[in-house]
Amino acid sequence: MRPVSIIVPVLNEEVCLPACLKSMKDSACEIIVVDGGSSDSSVAIAEKFGARVIETGMANRGKQMNVGARAAHGEILLFFHADSLLPPGGPGAIEKVMNTPGVVGGGFSLSFFPASRFFSFLAWGANVFCRLTRMTFGDRGIFIRAEDFWRLGGYTENAIMEDVNLSDKMRRCGKIAILSEVVATSARKYEQETKLQSAYRTIWAYTAYRLGVAPEVIRAGYYGLAKKTARK
Repeated sequence: MRPVSIIVPVLNEEVCLPACLKSMKDSACEIIVVDGGSSDSSVAIAEKFGARVIETGMANRGKQMNVGARAAHGEILLFFHADSLLPPGGPGAIEKVMNTPGVVGGGFSLSFFPASRFFSFLAWGANVFCRLTRMTFGDRGIFIRAEDFWRLGGYTENAIMEDVNLSDKMRRCGKIAILSEVVATSARKYEQETKLQSAYRTIWAYTAYRLGVAPEVIRAGYYGLAKKTARK
């Protein structure tokens, strides 16, 4: 049994997926790519890199990750986005911290690429928030013991914020570790927005979730913002 299984949900990720899987090639982890019905070459790319591919035909990240978790053989599950890069030594750092009494799981530190002062500022703010609150989010990778993942009910299969829901459940049953190893994540979702919009997007979505706004409404606002007021 491999100690860490990496689960990557995808939907039309042919641009980002090669770099993501390349960052994992020396990890000795089980890699499971769960496709939600891609119409591009995502599945072929995953197979080329030797990942185990599961096709669900449904684009729902929570459901895709649950499906991947059911198929995984690792004692620890790492849920990872297709537009992110696994840091060298990441799985080893996970295994080490999971031997710490009371730790139920956690995430990595975060950076964005391409590099810019503003994206560095966003990442710094996100890292401070996670360290202070012991929350973790999907764009930095979320790891947890498989048995605890299922004991907590897995991911909700909502339109968005499935990572926040899982993080909340993790905090209630143990400590969340934020590792110093850094996951580099694409800033593509911010590239067509003003700086104010970029900062507003995540703060609004998280606040709306805490206020009980429906996931479908949060998703529409989160992903529709740039289309409404994109830069010329």
